[in-house]
Amino acid sequence: MDVAPAEPLVVSATGGRLTSVTVTPALSGTLDPTGTRWTSASLAYGTEYRVQAVGVDEGGGPGTPLDRTFRTVDPEQTLEVASIRPTDGQTVGVAMPISITFDAPVTDRAAVERRVSVTTSVPTEGSFRWMSDEQLNWRPKDYWRPGTQVTVEARLFGVDSGEGLYGAEDTTFSFTVGRDQRARGDVNAHTLVLSQDGQELRTLPASYGRDIYPTQSGVHVAFEKYEVKRMRSDTWGGPAAGTPGFYDEELPFAVRISNNGEFVHVNAATVSQQGRSNVSHGCANLSPADGEFFYHWVQMGDPVEIVGSSRPLTTRDGDIADWTIPWEEYRQGSALVGGA
Repeated sequence: MDVAPAEPLVVSATGGRLTSVTVTPALSGTLDPTGTRWTSASLAYGTEYRVQAVGVDEGGGPGTPLDRTFRTVDPEQTLEVASIRPTDGQTVGVAMPISITFDAPVTDRAAVERRVSVTTSVPTEGSFRWMSDEQLNWRPKDYWRPGTQVTVEARLFGVDSGEGLYGAEDTTFSFTVGRDQRARGDVNAHTLVLSQDGQELRTLPASYGRDIYPTQSGVHVAFEKYEVKRMRSDTWGGPAAGTPGFYDEELPFAVRISNNGEFVHVNAATVSQQGRSNVSHGCANLSPADGEFFYHWVQMGDPVEIVGSSRPLTTRDGDIADWTIPWEEYRQGSALVGGA
């Protein structure tokens, strides 16, 4: 049977030591200080290797030579990392989860998850969770500690992910957790309160979703910014063109907080209602001055917690819904914990 090249070739001596290991085609390797274990560099796909090794026994006499041949698999299709979040070198807010999205469904989730590691500069309890067959997330139990340095290694080359799909390459990326910044939107008080490093920074009058289109409660995460964003109501399931309530307009300083169409953005047309009533289709409306301030202040990954709404944010509302899932339930979404 052909071998998956996820692990290096290892040649070991029992009751003696190795004196020479040769692999054809040429493959470099390292002999440990005891002379009993030789470990190769990475294997390649679709390659036949011949391994020849000689050594001596405990008395210094010739040992039994090794001469074997094996072949690595030659997959018809490989699994690649389609996207990562955060991106390499990015500075993010304290609520940003780690996301690795693959270009094909993963059947053997445990095999893949076992090869992904998260290393932090300060001890951080966290867990993986499969959000879908294509997306593996990791988040800390509580918000990140500011200043934490994080490195993610996905050593996927050669890994059998199921259904004949093998990992194409290893991926490594690092990011930094920035300032502790949080926004708390109260749909009944019609305010958006900004806090930084545990201190209240500013209270902004806001208008949230009207009763028929309520802004959803729960921890949202800021993850995209647009100086100008075209918004159409029919892109998120709202009023269709030609029906009452339909809109198609360009609005400035828009910060996306969910994939279900919710933004924090400037809307000059609702300034008179901001701080008094809720008239939007689900977004948080701010004045031009306040919206521009928020746009420049917010970090990608900052939490935006909405309270007071009767409709909760759920995992169906976008791909950063990690904080809507209770911690123990989140952990059960790991293939190595709950068998997801």
